[in-house]
Amino acid sequence: MNADITKIGYDIIGDIHGYYGELKLMLQKLGYSSENGYWSHKENRIAVFIGDFINRGSNSREVISCIREMVENGAARAILGNHEINAITYFTKRSDGRPIKMPSNGNRKLLDRFAFEYGKDLESLMHDIKWMRTLPLYLNLDDIRVVHAYWNDQHITQLHQLYEGGRLRKKHLKEAVKKDTLLYRPFMETIKGIEFNLPDDLIIKDSNNITRRNFRVKWWLAPHGQTFRSLSYGNKFSLPNYTIPSEIISNYKVYPENAKTVFIGHYCAGMEKLIPAKNICCVDACVANGGKLAAYRHEFNQAIDEENFVFIDKK
Repeated sequence: MNADITKIGYDIIGDIHGYYGELKLMLQKLGYSSENGYWSHKENRIAVFIGDFINRGSNSREVISCIREMVENGAARAILGNHEINAITYFTKRSDGRPIKMPSNGNRKLLDRFAFEYGKDLESLMHDIKWMRTLPLYLNLDDIRVVHAYWNDQHITQLHQLYEGGRLRKKHLKEAVKKDTLLYRPFMETIKGIEFNLPDDLIIKDSNNITRRNFRVKWWLAPHGQTFRSLSYGNKFSLPNYTIPSEIISNYKVYPENAKTVFIGHYCAGMEKLIPAKNICCVDACVANGGKLAAYRHEFNQAIDEENFVFIDKK
């Protein structure tokens, strides 16, 4: 899964969620063109897609086609996000015809809308699903790391077991989605991050008046002694500013301050929260929820700098 690509720089593009028009504008703004039938950069740069290509927007199929052509022609690298995993485990069937994993009602509606883009061309849908299964869950590039939601060295080592012959295998996916298996936690935390359950007596509702029972946390901070608010990251609701009770803390490996810079998506972060630590950079500026499509122009061995972000407004 390590990359051996010598490029001038990486253009790390955040969660697209089916917004193909915004993706085209982003590629143009970054200096890519489609003169060869696929988008590429004349100055030998490479695009890196951080997952969640699909769902919410209305052009997921076109987004996949664009990314796939770039990847297959060496103009891009791409990793899987939780939305691609949802699609893979929903549309890939067990021997009895059931999905590997049935999604929640909300995710199922998103995936059914995604499938609707293919109309009666189910063969093309499954062709794209099988292609997704060839994509990695992370990239360990020259001086940076790329993962959708959480980097843990031990998890990364365990995730090798999911692949055979360069593809996510059904037998391993069946194991990874079962809560009582060794692969479940590494798999789910890598694509969804670290989440804590809220205490029973703390009732939190989001802007849609939906009760929330858990919250995402800053896995680059040690949790003990933190408040709900100080440890919260990427949540669309406010949390109280008092110390998190130790009984709800689930231990996780804190990402070291001296480790390589890691780029993440997933968190739908506000514009002021895209660099939450000196070696953590989020490129998900929430295009699917009224924000922008984000990308980061990285040069070898350079520290993260807000000036390197590029944004496209949602149409």
